[in-house]
Amino acid sequence: MTTTTRPSEAGIALAEAIRDASKKSVGKSNVATYAEKDSPITWDAISRAGWDTAGVVDDGEGISTRDLVEIAQAWGESCLPLPLIPTIMAKRYSKTAANQLGPVTFCVGTQTLLPGQGLTPFGAHPGISILDDVSQDSEPLRSDIGYSLDDFAPTLQLASLDYRSKFTQAFADEIAAVWAGEASGTARKVLRESVEYAKNRHQFGKPIGSFQAVKHHLANAHIATEFAETAAIWASLEPHNAKRASFHGIEQSIRAIELGIQVHGGMGFTWEMGIHFYLRHVQALRELLQGVYSNV
Repeated sequence: MTTTTRPSEAGIALAEAIRDASKKSVGKSNVATYAEKDSPITWDAISRAGWDTAGVVDDGEGISTRDLVEIAQAWGESCLPLPLIPTIMAKRYSKTAANQLGPVTFCVGTQTLLPGQGLTPFGAHPGISILDDVSQDSEPLRSDIGYSLDDFAPTLQLASLDYRSKFTQAFADEIAAVWAGEASGTARKVLRESVEYAKNRHQFGKPIGSFQAVKHHLANAHIATEFAETAAIWASLEPHNAKRASFHGIEQSIRAIELGIQVHGGMGFTWEMGIHFYLRHVQALRELLQGVYSNV
């Protein structure tokens, strides 16, 4: 039997809906204008659209991991500071979370924290609940837990807590593919912005994209982005390879973003340009994924 590498029609449709809504809400705004502020899309709008329950499996019926990767790629293009991906995954694995109307996340023990502490994606998001155990028979959700804000990646609204959630191997392998997909979407966005910048930025009377060194950076960024997307798809189709494929994909995404920063020259290091938000976002995903696997 041949395994298709394509997402289903449902996955494609949902990814396109998310991509279109994100583009309309963000417009031509720079990520720096909303990364540390309110999202251009509200959580209520996401909830009304039913995106937060897109991954729920009912009586064996539901979208595939490959579909989730497609959705995550679309979401990663905008880096909106909303807990869509953690909520989709939490509600996919936990009946307790699926019955929760609001957003849900989980707490991951990472190498940068003390024993017993955890890093929570969107732990600082208003009204969010934290899942104790990522399984169908999970314990009640936690909320109103004291936390310390971690401002490394504002688009993930990270918070450190004196707590860690429990994960299953299946959850780890699937969220690995999903986060790799999200990272590749972010890399793709930076690549597009870098190409546009190289066309419009002039030096010595020419667009900088006409210079060989810049062309090489863009070509290498394109290759890295293609590798990143392929790795995420590979991870979604072969769970036993999900760990190594996903980490490879995230590393390739980071490489593509770093090359994009170089294409922007000195402007790429400015706070106003905002490319560092993309880089920090993907680096934080890598740290979170390392923590998930260490907590299985």
